[in-house]
Amino acid sequence: MNLRKMLHCLWLSILISGCVASTSAVMLDPSMKYLPTNNVQILSAQPERPYKTIAILETIGNQNVLIPDLLENMRQKAQEIGADAIIPIGEASQEQPQGLMYNPWLGGYQTVGGGFIPKVRGLAIKYE
Repeated sequence: MNLRKMLHCLWLSILISGCVASTSAVMLDPSMKYLPTNNVQILSAQPERPYKTIAILETIGNQNVLIPDLLENMRQKAQEIGADAIIPIGEASQEQPQGLMYNPWLGGYQTVGGGFIPKVRGLAIKYE
């Protein structure tokens, strides 16, 4: 029976952890389509060469996800939409309250979640 409880707890922790991060993109001009790119730079400031902003990106991670992991996820989304680089413009965190969940395997309630969810915003750009 203890093995069954341990396996259930392991399954539950995998279910709760899920993906590391997810990135959404809002194209500024949805009529423009770009081919996916292979290399997307992460810039710390606006580039000196001419560029245009093609999308606003937002990446939200799970608890305890580091900012570099969020930026890598953002880079992957930028590659998909055809950006040449991304400029991070802000980071924040959102508090997630703890919740209760009934666990029939353990025969009672247990707390889940709670903590801070990291978030990074950025601009996807295309060099002219």
